[in-house]
Amino acid sequence: MEKIELEAKTRETAGKGLKVMRKQGLIPAVVYGKKMKAISLSIEEKRFVKTILRSEAGMNAIVTLKIAGEKGKAIPVLTQEVQRDPLTDQILHVDFRHISMDEAIKTKVHIELVGTPIGVKESGGVLVHGLREIEVECLPTNIPDKFEIDVSGLAINDSLHVSDLKTTAKVKILAIPTEMIANCSPPTKEEEVAAPVPTPEEVAAAAEGVVEGDKAVADEKVKEKSAPGAAPAKEAPAKAAPAPKAEKK
Repeated sequence: MEKIELEAKTRETAGKGLKVMRKQGLIPAVVYGKKMKAISLSIEEKRFVKTILRSEAGMNAIVTLKIAGEKGKAIPVLTQEVQRDPLTDQILHVDFRHISMDEAIKTKVHIELVGTPIGVKESGGVLVHGLREIEVECLPTNIPDKFEIDVSGLAINDSLHVSDLKTTAKVKILAIPTEMIANCSPPTKEEEVAAPVPTPEEVAAAAEGVVEGDKAVADEKVKEKSAPGAAPAKEAPAKAAPAPKAEKK
């Protein structure tokens, strides 16, 4: 594993003075641990970003923190947390955790997917990345930089889980074995838009239109059966009601 050294200075600045510190290219930080008292520090932002955040191990890189002004003060640490401004993404504060090189620790390791699933290439499927980091327990010197898992063999509806990760006996995985890491889902279908349900008024209007339409069609058929030039057929006169019978005296 790459050895990284980072110089730091103790600080007493707090509150509004931290803004001035950041404008000078320095980051307020703190280091703490089980066997030491917390120390407030300042570190160079460019150096921290270049040597730690952009390293292969990232925040899992073991850093030897050298505190200026204190001879022989070299503290092995891990970067526990990086606080950023939600709007500008500027680093506001860094927490370092003191570690013992001969004591197992718990930390999280990034999971990287490698390859393109066959279900994506041939069937238009969608690769879903589930678990993106995983908690492990091991000695600081055995912390993996990352876990790589090959997804190229995934067909539609195939999945890979925590149990598929390859590791050594020196690294204990603490996640549930059945947790999903990657899945090749079927291609998404366009949703069919359901026809709007007509209101009672629209149903009544439609029915009235059908009746009027049928009557018009019937009248047209009668006209077609009449001889050319003939007068329209007269309606038969209604039969007269029978005269009442005379009563016998």
